[in-house]
Amino acid sequence: MSNYKRSGGKTRLRVGGDMSPEGADKAGMMLAKAAMYTGVMIGAAALISAVGVILQVII
Repeated sequence: MSNYKRSGGKTRLRVGGDMSPEGADKAGMMLAKAAMYTGVMIGAAALISAVGVILQVII
């Protein structure tokens, strides 16, 4: 019981221990998706900036 903290009601938050393989897979997939979205957004921002610079040079 020492690995648990009571946070109110019947809810218990586990503080110590190991992550299950299913939980690790889920966390890994969430991190991979976040990295993919971040890469896409940075790429889109770079493309928009490049188009803006080219348009300023032309005009």
